[in-house]
Amino acid sequence: MYIDLEDKVTRFLVQEYVNKICYFVTEEELNSNVHKLVHTFAVADMAIQLTKLTEPALPEQVQKQILNAAILHDVGRCYEFEKGIPLGHVDHGKIGAELIQKRFPEMEVEIQATFYHNKLSSTAEPASCHPVLDYVRDADMLANVQYEIDHAETWIHHFYSTKPQGITIPDIDEEIFLAVREKRPARSAKIERWSLLMEWLWQLCWCFNVTTEAGKKFARQTHLFERFRDMICEKVVPMTALDKDGQNKLRQTIRDTFSDALFMSVFNCS
Repeated sequence: MYIDLEDKVTRFLVQEYVNKICYFVTEEELNSNVHKLVHTFAVADMAIQLTKLTEPALPEQVQKQILNAAILHDVGRCYEFEKGIPLGHVDHGKIGAELIQKRFPEMEVEIQATFYHNKLSSTAEPASCHPVLDYVRDADMLANVQYEIDHAETWIHHFYSTKPQGITIPDIDEEIFLAVREKRPARSAKIERWSLLMEWLWQLCWCFNVTTEAGKKFARQTHLFERFRDMICEKVVPMTALDKDGQNKLRQTIRDTFSDALFMSVFNCS
């Protein structure tokens, strides 16, 4: 995606992040903000791709709202290290919505989409923010999966350099199997032991969260989740504390659990 700083929304987003990047306190803060800025434009690019896959075409105003919301959805993330409080302890959707409200009070749909994008779907969501919210959520998920496929080695190096115990946990948490059987996202709170393997199997269960027809079409045409599954088998399984037979059994379990047929049924869109 070409980053056009003449666009007021893009300029606002970049300004917020660059100010935080230039005055970072720790390397963790610097790396996090750089990654989140790159992620934001990957989500914006994915949102553009999804709107192009939509038939009949969405009205131009809605397409612009989707792009704006995709660009702004994580603007609250740049305040992750504000006053030393990691973002995991605050609601970045809420922070982002407040920032947008101050700068662009007229962007009601984008404000709502930012507020709700990181929350589970519920009846509390205003109908006025759909379908923008649906496209932003799908673009966010799909861009994350694509990024991890493309940068697997970087993520593996980072995970095992910060959490070396992760390599010794080769089993799959029962919550993953339950999620697949029930065709729903895995609940992270119910996963008892985390590892890089569990982290990515959990994200494979995001396939049940894709809601737009365009998102399903993209996943089906690109075989996105199948490629993600195969990457896990090829890159992560060999790093587990198992012998060759154990690794082969684990690969087969993963492929049986997340079969091609499963993804075909999930992404069987009209």
